Amino acid sequence: MQYDNFDVEVADGCATVRLTGPGAPDLGALCDEFTDLILRLQEDRAARVILLTDGDHSFDLHRDLEGLAEARRGGGGFEQLAAGDEIARRMVTLVSECPKPVLAATRGEIRNIGLGLYLAADIRLAGESATFAAPDMSSGLVTGWGLSLTLPRLVGPGRAMEFLWTNRTVTAPEALTMGLIDRLLPEDQWEQELFAITRRLGQVPQPAVHLTKLAVQQAPVLDLTSMLALEWESQQQCWDSDETTEGLRAWQEGRPPRLEASTGPDED
Repeated sequence: MQYDNFDVEVADGCATVRLTGPGAPDLGALCDEFTDLILRLQEDRAARVILLTDGDHSFDLHRDLEGLAEARRGGGGFEQLAAGDEIARRMVTLVSECPKPVLAATRGEIRNIGLGLYLAADIRLAGESATFAAPDMSSGLVTGWGLSLTLPRLVGPGRAMEFLWTNRTVTAPEALTMGLIDRLLPEDQWEQELFAITRRLGQVPQPAVHLTKLAVQQAPVLDLTSMLALEWESQQQCWDSDETTEGLRAWQEGRPPRLEASTGPDED
């Protein structure tokens, strides 16, 4: 897979996707490549985990505010803004609906709408040097990219509004305290820690991973009775899968499971 904005390597069950190319990429081209990339990786049985991480640049993506301002001065431009929002919808939805675990890891600067892509991941990892800042709302536009959902869920309503409205930069240790990231990794063990995490996820039967992701996503809107019913149905699907059969056999024999990635709970 060759892309202008991404470098992709699949090894040891993990597809590592690094952000490369121009520091300020064309979002339309970026979205087209990202769509093709994620759909390909969903079908790639060698990729059990997807890791989005820094390459030549970090998650530093920006709206074309200059173009939007000029269009607004001319009495139009909403179609340009709407096209950008459609890009956001496509990219964050791809991450959310991907049946495989998606991790985002950074040691750089998370800026502007790049924060939306980073927070869309299932698990968010950062090095001690990473920093985070939301889109600057002084332009008069809402942040978009799903941040009005993801931020309150992660840090709470008050902290979410403070972070969005003030446009201040948050360091990695503060981001961990806030709940913005899930784990802070030491710089001198960055690669080893990432490998250990992705290796572990790659050894979990894929149906259980996918169905757990669906359950956690629905947790805010389900009551206990509904969640227990969902878990029961999920257990049935896991029980019928070849990967769970291998997982139980491997546990009984005291060895790592021998698994191949599946694209969903019904494909083993």
